[in-house]
Amino acid sequence: MKTPKFQPMVRAAAALAIALAGTAPAFALTAVPAMAEANAPAAPVPADPAPAASAMATAVSTPVPMPVPVSTPPADAPLAGSSPVPSATPISDAGLAEAVRRDLGMSLAEFDAAGALARRAADAAPSLRALPGYVGISLAGGKIAVEGSSAELRARVVELNGSGPADFLLAAPAAAAAVPSAAELLASSTQQLFEAYVREVGAAGLQAVTYTDGHFVIRTGGTNTAQSVPAADALPAAVPASVVPASGAGVQPAKAPGTVPKMSAAEFVARYVNVTLEQGSRITTEEDYFGGEGYIVDGLALCSAGFGAFSPAGEPLVLTAGHCAGDGSAKQAEIENPAGAQAVTGGAGSGAAAGILGTFGFSQFGGTGNSKVAPDGTNVGTDIAVLHGIRSGLDLQPAVTRWDKPADPGPTSVKIVGTVAPFQGQPVCRSGRTTGWRCGTVDSVGIWAMVGPNSLPPDYDNDLRAVRGFDSTSVTSGGGDSGGPWISGNFAVGLHTGAESTDQGVQTRAIATSLEDAMGQVPGGVQLQLFLAKPALAAASNGTVRAGEPITGHIDAGPASVVAPNSNVRITVGSQKLEVPVDAAGNWNFRAPLPSGQLAFSAETVNGFSHSGPASFTATVAPAPLSAPGIMTPTGTALPALNSIAGTGMPGATVVLSGDIDGSGTVGLDGHWSIKVADQPVFGKISVTSVLTAPGETDSPAATRTYTVIPPAPAVSNLRDGQHLRQDALPATISGTALRGAGVAVAVDGVAVDSVQAGSGAGNAALEPGTARTLAGSARWSVTFPAELAAGAHTLTVTQTIDGVASPPAAVAFSVDAAPVSGETPAGPPAGTTGSVQPPTPGQPAVPQQPANPAGAPAGPVKPAQAPAPPADTSVIAGGTAPDNTAPGNTAPGSAAPDNTAPGNTSGTTGQLASTGAGGLLPLAGLGAGVLLLGAAFVAFGRRRAVR
Repeated sequence: MKTPKFQPMVRAAAALAIALAGTAPAFALTAVPAMAEANAPAAPVPADPAPAASAMATAVSTPVPMPVPVSTPPADAPLAGSSPVPSATPISDAGLAEAVRRDLGMSLAEFDAAGALARRAADAAPSLRALPGYVGISLAGGKIAVEGSSAELRARVVELNGSGPADFLLAAPAAAAAVPSAAELLASSTQQLFEAYVREVGAAGLQAVTYTDGHFVIRTGGTNTAQSVPAADALPAAVPASVVPASGAGVQPAKAPGTVPKMSAAEFVARYVNVTLEQGSRITTEEDYFGGEGYIVDGLALCSAGFGAFSPAGEPLVLTAGHCAGDGSAKQAEIENPAGAQAVTGGAGSGAAAGILGTFGFSQFGGTGNSKVAPDGTNVGTDIAVLHGIRSGLDLQPAVTRWDKPADPGPTSVKIVGTVAPFQGQPVCRSGRTTGWRCGTVDSVGIWAMVGPNSLPPDYDNDLRAVRGFDSTSVTSGGGDSGGPWISGNFAVGLHTGAESTDQGVQTRAIATSLEDAMGQVPGGVQLQLFLAKPALAAASNGTVRAGEPITGHIDAGPASVVAPNSNVRITVGSQKLEVPVDAAGNWNFRAPLPSGQLAFSAETVNGFSHSGPASFTATVAPAPLSAPGIMTPTGTALPALNSIAGTGMPGATVVLSGDIDGSGTVGLDGHWSIKVADQPVFGKISVTSVLTAPGETDSPAATRTYTVIPPAPAVSNLRDGQHLRQDALPATISGTALRGAGVAVAVDGVAVDSVQAGSGAGNAALEPGTARTLAGSARWSVTFPAELAAGAHTLTVTQTIDGVASPPAAVAFSVDAAPVSGETPAGPPAGTTGSVQPPTPGQPAVPQQPANPAGAPAGPVKPAQAPAPPADTSVIAGGTAPDNTAPGNTAPGSAAPDNTAPGNTSGTTGQLASTGAGGLLPLAGLGAGVLLLGAAFVAFGRRRAVR
């Protein structure tokens, strides 16, 4: 078959699959694993040819095993022939510029600009994808082509151009003219098309589902053996569906054992108006410090490192290809001495092991858990592995080697400042230990089916792994490049996965997994390591700066094209630290702090866990008048407590609080201060005054604020919630504690009882000034218990007020029980309740209780008599006044006398038994008893005389 020609960077057609990569990237299937093995010779890899020739010249089919010297230095041995890149290492762009001109026909400035353009396209893609009529997005002629058609899409393009350079163009969909008939369908995304194909045709023989040049492409045949699809019988590179024979001869997928496809690949493609069928060549995975340098897997296989990264806890990591981990079986990675890598020697073999790199952690090749393509095609995955436990002392660099100076890659390495999604037409370069540095353009983005480690001949289609990725026919690669970085400008794009080659060993395309998607699959996430240049001071800030005025600086993007987005500069003055943002132009500033004089500080560029290393500076701070501090603690609402006072002021000055509270603190480098005052409980209307001071400076004008602080509820000490009181033995007072000087208001059932001032009663000392606002201690209060409180449930509420600010109420629920009937033993409160029932006075006989309705008495209730009882509180009895005891049987004034009127009784009498009709018998009984006693005396006297 013919090898696809080199495609220029500037493409006019939109790339739907690229724009859809966030929701359904394309998919690629590989056939025969192409691990770079140890201890066997390998075919030489030619030097990087011109772009047009490179697609046909580099052999990538099934790499021959290559020898790996077994000498293993100690675990802490340094990487032979290489060294970390110190921040001060001189940077040269000469080699990179030459490579970009050679491979892409672009200047270095154009290459950097293309990377930044891709970043802007990636940022805009999510908002575009959500709009009706959106089809795709691509880079073309230095512009961002948005493919689609709708009023909303047009408005969004205008909005994007209005917020920056006019880089966005709205292009009509390439397939818009093709209106599907009743028998034709219109594909809308690579994910939808991939799932439909797997359901209807099956995964066997499927290579990829991608989108390019305004239409979808289904590539098949790549997983067959060399004998099954001879190159001479292969179809042209792109065959419209209408040209493919109905039988699908030459492009039929191999049937998996026990499965029968519902239709052929050609029949499936013929149903769609915007899908074409292509014959693919064999795809192979390429197992193989600065990114792109090699490592040895368990002493057996070779791969390339991708990008430095960090775990959520800040642990250094290396990202590489998931298939290098052997479905989780790989244990350890050792650094390959770059001097012996094929990218340097151009011949057989590999470099010696140069110390431990790290150990394998999470890995995924294909779907979740390294799963193969599901029958419904829904488990599309990625190809990523994480190396952790990086050797102590090894300095991972946020840069990619170009293999022009393998012994010292730092000066010419490409620095990484962020990530970007792949787009059709995007200029890209990749680095790997086998073929070194190669550049080209992205041809399509989609889902690729790659051969898994359990694939078996002859068709290698029993273990196909679905991977979201992109491809390039103008970029070459070789066995051992797997896991290496793909970049665009200074942005990371992907990790190398594999390549497609003809049966004659001629590579037709290189394939990578999309980095942004791959990083999202790592549990807990990972953070890419970024290159950050050290901050520098602006010329004016090297001299004298007045206190409070900005000290300004700048971060140069070089040797990168831009400063990493969302970066900050961390300022350190003594023990104080401050982070200030870096704007899009790389500028930053902070206010010069007091005291005046020589200021020594350090500044470091930071972005997440990435940092540049600190740079030290000095400046002279001149005195400046102190302005009144700002008090930021809000005053508009009442507060339950005043725990702190916060505000703003001159950095480095001292803020002093006075008034109803006091305290002091230092204004931070960010111009903010906060003083805790929770240890000074204050309530009511609180006045706070703040002043700034500094050595040798005049104090600032004062700033005053007034706060409303709600006092706490007072305490009730002689009544308990749920307590029962007897109606004839109520307490004399209600008492408790409150803040000294607070006004205490008492109410029962919402009816005011009394108001007093806490701590102002008899025996209390005069109030001290200021005690009304401070909780210096507890002050007692007491009011008279309300008289004539009816039997039943009641609620007591008590509040305290300071400066007109009332507390929430203290509430106590209690009950008053009716007094018992005269003569009956007082009954206790209901079971399970508390109460105070008074027993009869000792030595006093109880009065017998009369029947409720004695004979001869009129029907109806009889009111009980009040039984005498001792007072419940001091000498106060029910009603709160002393009883009137001038007449026996009288009740206390204010108490209701029982009505004992009955036949034989005079109405209104009290303290007497009810009449029974037997009152006349009492005198006779007394007379009879006297006669009997007198008779007994005479008898006794007579007997005595007889005896004598």
